[in-house]
Amino acid sequence: MDNEEKDNITIDELKDLMALAQAADMQGRNEDVEERLQQFYGKQQAKKRKARLWRTAVAAAACVAMLLSMAIWKGIADEEAPDEQQPIVFYMAKPKANIVVKTERGKKLRTLPSSDDVLLADALPEAEERIVVDVPQGEKLTVALPDGSKVYMHAGSSLKFPTQFADSLRLVELRGEAYFVVARNTQQPFVVSTPSMLTTVLGTEFNVLAEGTAHDNVALVSGSVKVSAAGQRRIIKPGQQLTVSPDGRLTVREVDTTPYTSWRDGYVYFDNVTLKEALLSIAKEFNCDVEFRRQDLLDTKIHFVADRSEGIKGLIEGLNMMNIINVEFEGQLIVVY
Repeated sequence: MDNEEKDNITIDELKDLMALAQAADMQGRNEDVEERLQQFYGKQQAKKRKARLWRTAVAAAACVAMLLSMAIWKGIADEEAPDEQQPIVFYMAKPKANIVVKTERGKKLRTLPSSDDVLLADALPEAEERIVVDVPQGEKLTVALPDGSKVYMHAGSSLKFPTQFADSLRLVELRGEAYFVVARNTQQPFVVSTPSMLTTVLGTEFNVLAEGTAHDNVALVSGSVKVSAAGQRRIIKPGQQLTVSPDGRLTVREVDTTPYTSWRDGYVYFDNVTLKEALLSIAKEFNCDVEFRRQDLLDTKIHFVADRSEGIKGLIEGLNMMNIINVEFEGQLIVVY
């Protein structure tokens, strides 16, 4: 396949899945995240001190307000009380499943228990068909591809790839989310195909989110990539994110890549995102459902960092330390009071 043919590849010709990968200086990243976490908790302690002073200042006013409200309530006590706000439940959990490795036609090659950290593509049997790896919710996996590239797969994602990159392109297909660390090869470009876009690189690090939603995007950490979607092409630089809208519009903006490198390094990281977004992401990560008994908290913005290895209970303890919400874990249900 010559260069002209490579540039003419369309999404329809490659249509199907998504891919992931990652790797970075763990020591530097840990220090960076720890520093952010300490700063965040320090701010929370300052807020709590201010809150105590405020509560003291308004205590007398609150007593007066309570007496007034009692008088008003006495006048309307005979009226029908409003219905209690019904909780909102987001059902995210799926039956517990192992990571599955199979051929494109469905022949199962190997079932990986959750304790496996890395799948070596070179250890799989050679096959004319491509290999499909499905990572269920609540699990993660790193795939070491035959060219030396690595794909860090997020929970609920699927990756399709050949056991050997024999063509002029190193083509993989992704659905879900993945962080890629691509081995450099100028003679054989690396292409990540998703249902909405193609991302072409020679050697770099980037995060791809492709779930068929308005948020499908590529965030570049280092190097450069070319993204093709809806008949358009864009080249993005490190620190930029390209988003593909449902109507085919491409939008490029500057972003903080910390959330992507943090999940690659084993952290749960949210920066100025709504509580709803954060808890739905945690629910997918740990295969849980979420119940909001306080609907008024859905759009509360939070900043939160935690080590994923602490488990769901450790994360919930950290959320409660913010003194913004009260969260409990009941069975497979995250409950927000």
